[in-house]
Amino acid sequence: MKLRPLELRMKLYDEVYSLRRLGLSYNQIIKIIQEKYNERLTFSHISYWLRGIYNPCGRVITLDDIKPSKELAFIIGSIIGDGNILIYAKEKKHYYRICLKCKDFDYALEFARCLEYIGVKPWIGKRRDGYYIVEGYSKTLCELLKKPLDIEKLRYYIEYSIETIVAFLRAFFDSEGSVNKKGRIYVFNTDLRTLNYVRELLLRSSIEVTGPHLNVKRGYTDLR
Repeated sequence: MKLRPLELRMKLYDEVYSLRRLGLSYNQIIKIIQEKYNERLTFSHISYWLRGIYNPCGRVITLDDIKPSKELAFIIGSIIGDGNILIYAKEKKHYYRICLKCKDFDYALEFARCLEYIGVKPWIGKRRDGYYIVEGYSKTLCELLKKPLDIEKLRYYIEYSIETIVAFLRAFFDSEGSVNKKGRIYVFNTDLRTLNYVRELLLRSSIEVTGPHLNVKRGYTDLR
């Protein structure tokens, strides 16, 4: 999946706005960008930027756009697990990045698909250590999912239906779970509140569970 570097996208975005304010046509803007940056933009690309439908970080989505779905539930489960939310400032601009690091390519692809489903353009890469990285940019989604997560606020999206509960649990166990030689499933997390919530969902789904138990490593608890 090809995606221009964020810094280049920001430069092109600012340049397009500056040229348009000077009264230049789309054709003129495309020609100048091509000559200056050796990058070919399309009519629709410029139109989406100027109309505020997209920005360099992806589609501009609001809380009204975020509806309960199994895709959103999968994202929430992933962020509680291996995912991360990064909010930072650079050159007087604020960036809101959703990031997942994992070794399972199928898991990375599914996370990317779910991001795209709710309107966030994903990027997938592979690091030298073998981990896959999935990134997307959305202020609204980052503010909803920033840590510490507000479980009470997220219940509506997670518990909307049986499908959303299953998607949430699947993502959480994909990121935090493991199976021992006896076939028992374990899940590890540093947040006791999160484990108690997962336990609640499992029990409501008639799945037998024990714990949480304090693990050997200080600060970790597990559910088995």
